[in-house]
Amino acid sequence: MEISNHSPVSLYVQLKDLISQEIRERELLPHDKIPSERELCEKYNLSRTTVRQGISLAVSEGLLYRIQGKGTFVAEQKINQGLISLTGFEETVMGRGLTPSMKVLEARLTTADVHITSLLNLPLGADIAIFKLLGIADNVPLVLFHYYIPAEIAKEALSMIYDSEAKRGWFSFTRYFREHKIIELGVARQTFEAAVATPEQAEIMELETGNALFKVTSIIYTREEQPIELRHAYYRGDRYKFSISREVIS
Repeated sequence: MEISNHSPVSLYVQLKDLISQEIRERELLPHDKIPSERELCEKYNLSRTTVRQGISLAVSEGLLYRIQGKGTFVAEQKINQGLISLTGFEETVMGRGLTPSMKVLEARLTTADVHITSLLNLPLGADIAIFKLLGIADNVPLVLFHYYIPAEIAKEALSMIYDSEAKRGWFSFTRYFREHKIIELGVARQTFEAAVATPEQAEIMELETGNALFKVTSIIYTREEQPIELRHAYYRGDRYKFSISREVIS
């Protein structure tokens, strides 16, 4: 990509797009220092004002960050999670060219409390399986998952999930439901909330206590509208963003 005076796109936007391309193509890696304003001016024959505008735009879009007195650096790029359909952690991470893996923090059977039996439409005193998984990409912890699933459906998964961990793979409950239980899945109803990392979450996810998280609560239903899974997912706010295209009504 070259910067052209004949393009209808502003020069500073072209510079930002060039920086974005170099990051995507991994010519610039996270925390690399980019050339100085003077060097960029000379390299692309741009004015200092244009270069400053382009860098400021890249900073505002989360591509770069500044350290006073040291320069401008490449930011850790956020994983963009689309909201049109329910996409699994493995698929999302691999779509960014990263390698997914997981750590099983908890996998056990227990008696469901009143709140969970209500959400999963289970009788009081019903047994459920609880799974707590840490989603990891390229050895960086990204998402903390809590799953609550009726015991009669999830018993086999208790051992299978450790096999996946040992193989440094990712265990997909969606795939498990479809392939091992022959369940036709329907819709997922979700809520999104802002949250902050508790001391326990911060230790697990290698964050500071109080760092920003996205909390996404999902209930997965079968085609017959039977709830089959309750999931709480805590996404690192510094590594994730969510996007959706919506029709403009008015």
